[in-house]
Amino acid sequence: MKKFVPALLFLVFPITTSAQNRTIDSQFHITGVVNKPSPRSMIYLLYQTEGRRIIDSSVIIDTHFEFKGMAPEPLFATLFLDHDGKGLKNAMSKLVDELDFLKFYLHKGELIVDGKDSITSAIFTKSAINKDYARLRALESSHADHLLNTLSAKMQRNKDAASEKRYVVYYDSLQSVRQPLLKRFAINNPTSYIALVALQEYAGAFPDVNEIAPIFNRLSSVIKNSKAGKDFNVLLKSSDELAVGKLAPDFSQADTTGQIVSLSSFKGKYVLIDFWASWCGPCRADNPKWIKVYENLKGKNFTILGVSLDGQDTRDAWRKAIKADGLSWTQVSDLKHWDNVVAKQFGINAIPQNILIAPDGRIAAKNIEPEVLQKLIEKSH
Repeated sequence: MKKFVPALLFLVFPITTSAQNRTIDSQFHITGVVNKPSPRSMIYLLYQTEGRRIIDSSVIIDTHFEFKGMAPEPLFATLFLDHDGKGLKNAMSKLVDELDFLKFYLHKGELIVDGKDSITSAIFTKSAINKDYARLRALESSHADHLLNTLSAKMQRNKDAASEKRYVVYYDSLQSVRQPLLKRFAINNPTSYIALVALQEYAGAFPDVNEIAPIFNRLSSVIKNSKAGKDFNVLLKSSDELAVGKLAPDFSQADTTGQIVSLSSFKGKYVLIDFWASWCGPCRADNPKWIKVYENLKGKNFTILGVSLDGQDTRDAWRKAIKADGLSWTQVSDLKHWDNVVAKQFGINAIPQNILIAPDGRIAAKNIEPEVLQKLIEKSH
């Protein structure tokens, strides 16, 4: 598996807005219904804006709940229903197939949610963006999502190679089916914000500009001139500068002790820039593989530089994850989540991702697998 788009709870997909004027025009109002909630049920709204994770909660009164806030542009968000009323942290400790949650796009104006008997099966009766998002997910098949969650939970429960392999095989096969659907949706719905969402996922972190730019250019001017549209256009224009063989842009960020570390300080070595986060399950699952590679190659003109997409609110979790996972290479972060400057610089919109920098400072590979990397370094040494 080469990349994962964070999709659960507050691991939000990075089409988010940065700091903008907070006006009344940016207000959102969610009203919803959940049939037959337990007396202790609580519902949570989780999203990210301006580099901060927002966690809001609402008591369900006579089956009804509501949220209010600001969303200058659409934000990927999650509604999470805690049936036990024991708190979000306790609820989130459950396996993915035991959770009741709904991924959607938060936007200004009125959003009406019909929760029926669960949040997972809820529908939006007043939100064109979320109706389009539901239409896209229907094309991709909600059954596929359900099976992916089931396999993920099995992998968490069993913690064995066979369960992981089944998950990997299904994930990869699902991606191959999803790709043409995403492209078709982007082409056929040029006035929908979700067309941009689909196109960004289809394009990935390192888009083929010759293929993607014509599709992007056919989107409506409203979509192209949105914050997300402008950011995506910048990514397209910078893709040639980030092609394999081009000089990698230098950067500097603070390590866990506050010391500033720059990419250029490693010049003369192969450097694997590893984009990850403490809250990213697939990233953490990959760490043992990279530890093995690092131990085998660290004396062969090679190192790893971790760039974390953690935030101020997960600073301690970042440090604990480094220690718990046994990561002995340099780690840096500006603690801005998806607004991490280096992640934006390299067009990272999903994790885990990696970029291999050659000793001369040029980009040697992207999303290289551990076995391939080891062979490449050993051959060059």
